[in-house]
Amino acid sequence: MTAVSSSRTPAGRLVDTLLVGDRWRTFCGCSQTAFLEALTAALEEYDFAFDVDEQPPSGTERVLYGSDGDGTRVTITEPLETELTVVPVTADPIARAALSLATRADGRERATANVCLVDVSSIPDERKDELATLMQGVMDRLECEPWDLADHPRFKLAVLQRYKIRRKWRYWSRRDRSVA
Repeated sequence: MTAVSSSRTPAGRLVDTLLVGDRWRTFCGCSQTAFLEALTAALEEYDFAFDVDEQPPSGTERVLYGSDGDGTRVTITEPLETELTVVPVTADPIARAALSLATRADGRERATANVCLVDVSSIPDERKDELATLMQGVMDRLECEPWDLADHPRFKLAVLQRYKIRRKWRYWSRRDRSVA
């Protein structure tokens, strides 16, 4: 991957700072399994040292995101130190209740599948470009755009949230990237 020059406006940098800060967390329009496959392939390609372990979702993640499966924590140790947590998402409590009344179980599963929550905690300032290269590699390996959530019931009417999610994913492609 070659270096890419990013020319962001001061307003764009301010929005990135407000949305991201030192922790990046947003939804992805693919299943937890698909995201983890893309992530591990990118980690191996760029020779990052990492460990993978299961992490049960917190009570908040279970209630707000409908996470009924275990999350997965990927701890990167070299060349930078950070953790990525990927949690499956179905729907919020109100949407789940409405869907349980309006659809059968198999239709409900199809309607709420293929979304996960990705959390990159502690983005190291001195290694943001390497992390951006990794995340761009993950995005390149996904079969869909990670911000494509318009068909999921949780995001159907949430136009501003979909914009925020897209903006967060584009944060990685706007960073100056170098070969990891």
